[in-house]
Amino acid sequence: MIKPYKFTICLVIILSSFFITNNSQAIPVRPFIELFEQIFKFSGKRADDIPLPDAGKRLEDFKGLGKTDDVIGTSETGKRFTDQIENFNLNKISELKNSTDSSLLQTHGVKHADRISDLIDLSEVNISDFFEENAAINTFRIFVWSGRVFRVSNNFNNPDANRIIVECRDNNEVFFFTALLEKKKKWLLLSENIKNVETSQLTLSEDNKSSKLNKQNLYVLTDIDEYIIFSTQTPENKKFPLHYFIISKEGRFYHFNNTYGTESPEYIIANASKKIIETKFTCKKV
Repeated sequence: MIKPYKFTICLVIILSSFFITNNSQAIPVRPFIELFEQIFKFSGKRADDIPLPDAGKRLEDFKGLGKTDDVIGTSETGKRFTDQIENFNLNKISELKNSTDSSLLQTHGVKHADRISDLIDLSEVNISDFFEENAAINTFRIFVWSGRVFRVSNNFNNPDANRIIVECRDNNEVFFFTALLEKKKKWLLLSENIKNVETSQLTLSEDNKSSKLNKQNLYVLTDIDEYIIFSTQTPENKKFPLHYFIISKEGRFYHFNNTYGTESPEYIIANASKKIIETKFTCKKV
């Protein structure tokens, strides 16, 4: 029977030789962290209990990590991310600025957009038609809001602009939000989501690594001069939305990834001021 400490020593020797033979090339760090976590788990078990196939898989994952192709792939991924952002700014922003309200609402999946966009008297609208059926987020939603943070902020305010397009970034992705502010009923839309696959592979869950968010109508949860809090829509199999956002009048941006859809927005709403101060991410008008 192999002793745990002998097993650990063997793995350390293997890793040492790997680093020596690949010391001139860039090597991703995360796989090694995961392997060492496995090593420490193994060292506290009997050899018979060690999941050797899993350990073998980890070692297989190391093959080719220092190859030039992997480094080139990383570089190309970053360039592709930058190109996508530039392409959207060049080719799609003008479309967002010049399309009619009803056309924009339709492309963002808003039902009855044709009769709502020019509505003057909101009493003619059955608000319940715009709330998710049996969804917990309905308790927090504000149907009639003014977009005060966009009106009073020097970062976003333009006296002649009743349509504002905002680009917001965190460390994994870029969001383009469109605010329609001219009519009595305002709309906040997610017009594009671009993910940096290179960083998201390391930081996001399996469910969120590659799938970008679709165009959609967003739900406003708080609307004050200091900031606006809003969310995506709720997936059918979840209790709450998977994404909450805050945009402050200083242009600060906070994004909370509610991976499992279990968290209500109560915590975000209660701690919004703190989150704004702590965040390093920002938004800008485009």
